[in-house]
Amino acid sequence: MSRPIHHLQVPAIRSALKLYKVSSFITGIFLLLLMATWALRRLENVSFGALTGYDLWLAGPNGLLSAEPYLNEGEGMPEIGLSLTVAILVVHGWLYVLYLFADFRVWTLMRWSFVRFLIIASGGVVPFLSFYTEKYYAKLAEKEIADSLSGVKN
Repeated sequence: MSRPIHHLQVPAIRSALKLYKVSSFITGIFLLLLMATWALRRLENVSFGALTGYDLWLAGPNGLLSAEPYLNEGEGMPEIGLSLTVAILVVHGWLYVLYLFADFRVWTLMRWSFVRFLIIASGGVVPFLSFYTEKYYAKLAEKEIADSLSGVKN
């Protein structure tokens, strides 16, 4: 059981919960995109006769959006355009930093156990887990806030 919440902390907790909810949703979406590009990179390309995959390219030599063969750790990739595969990887990394900050903020304000922090943090690296942890722990936080406030009558 968590410790009682002081009524003056409630606005800060609700603000932290908003950031946590938004960051967990966006981080979860980018993690799913990352897993899709990872799978695309591992497809077998029979025209090259080896286990190669594809990278998504934006404004590359083959159009606005194209799948370019990924050979030998990126050898022979287009020189123009933007690799969406790498961009999704980088964006997810930075979003995960935001997600960890939001997790840390909620965790410290709610004074939960370290195990809860680790479970919530794993939501940014385990596909679909961020959606579950966001729903479960946000609801748990709201319940604990309501329980604390119902005990305090001014």
